[in-house]
Amino acid sequence: MRASRFGLAIAVSIGLAACASSGSLAPPTDPAWSGGQFAAWQETDPAYRFFPGDSIDVVVHSASELNRTVTIGPDGRVPLPLIGNVMVANRTDFEIANVIADAYAQNVLVNPIVEVRRAALGPQNIIVGGEVNTPGLVEMTGPVGALEAVMRAGGFRNTAARGDVVVLRRQPGGALMMRTVNLHDALEGRPGADRVQLRRHDIIFVPRSTVAEINVFVEQYVSGILPLDQAFSYAIADAITNN
Repeated sequence: MRASRFGLAIAVSIGLAACASSGSLAPPTDPAWSGGQFAAWQETDPAYRFFPGDSIDVVVHSASELNRTVTIGPDGRVPLPLIGNVMVANRTDFEIANVIADAYAQNVLVNPIVEVRRAALGPQNIIVGGEVNTPGLVEMTGPVGALEAVMRAGGFRNTAARGDVVVLRRQPGGALMMRTVNLHDALEGRPGADRVQLRRHDIIFVPRSTVAEINVFVEQYVSGILPLDQAFSYAIADAITNN
């Protein structure tokens, strides 16, 4: 994406549907859900945001000697000639291009035109916790649904509530979205039961008996943490594994 230099606060209160097996959302009927505050689930396809481990091509059209392929470090920054380390994590290609162009404009170039392209992606991790046999980070090597994620985490424990599996996802602004999927139906082969396409840094939580247990999980591990990044992923995975 080309650009010139000009170029978890918890939100809306919703709850769980009385018919949780459908995966839809509606006003809560379980008193244990009275404290749950989540943003409305949105099935959008937002622009990709880059994270540590991803690599980008930085093309400076007005100064080709500055062109580089760089990998985003654990601190979210990339090293670039003349301007040093630049924070790029959790930004789109267009936003990164603007940041780099502004940095060059303030130091060495006049009206630089910068383009940022995706070179390679780092690990696409999700987190699976709760009543699974091996909770923790699960790497996505391709399209993954909630049932496959649970299977990669060792499968369900005998105490798992398979019909009320929770998917948590951050909006770009940091608000936490929640929905449920009925993996009992998915295991029975019912069409459309597992229709959530997982994304990087999603959290899958399998409750012990009722989905109300997610309130405790959110309070302990998720509430108050702003947009997901790799460090948060490792922190959550460690907490789940050692709980």
